Amino acid sequence: MVDENDAFKALSAVLARDERWRFLGNRSIEQHHAQISQYVLHEGVPDTVVQHFEIARNTWLYAFFNYRLLQVALMQAHVAGEEAIKVRARLEGINLKSQQANTLEKLLKIAIDRCWLLDGNFTIVADLTPSYALRMQEYSQRLADAFRSLRNSLAHGEVLLDPNLGWAFLAIRDLINQLFPAPQT
Repeated sequence: MVDENDAFKALSAVLARDERWRFLGNRSIEQHHAQISQYVLHEGVPDTVVQHFEIARNTWLYAFFNYRLLQVALMQAHVAGEEAIKVRARLEGINLKSQQANTLEKLLKIAIDRCWLLDGNFTIVADLTPSYALRMQEYSQRLADAFRSLRNSLAHGEVLLDPNLGWAFLAIRDLINQLFPAPQT
């Protein structure tokens, strides 16, 4: 039987917080919104990518009312990241149907090899000691492996529920933002 929290909600309960949040930090909608609002793409990111990322952020927001939407938000964030890599590849004249670029794994390798993704541009490792930077693209490669693996797991129906998607959104935001030049201010 489906957990009553996962059943289709009565109209009167649509805007009621999912009670599972009570056990996961007991955050308010204001706190939930504030956490999500910090993950923003810069203005140089193409609209198609921004649209996917905004769907992911909104889905994460609405997970306040239905906890299991977290999985949908995480999947949609990965869709945004994958779309960003494809858009950048097309901008560089790469044929996405060619043997060299017809999978996400190959596209991520191209992004790393062509230095579209640089370790120093990921917030999580940007402040590490310079000795880390000497290990050429270690974080980017690990992220690419994790990104591909997690996206595949989600796409094939594996249930992954984490109440704090912050690390994933941070990494995907940084991945997307560095694929495209930021507007000069």
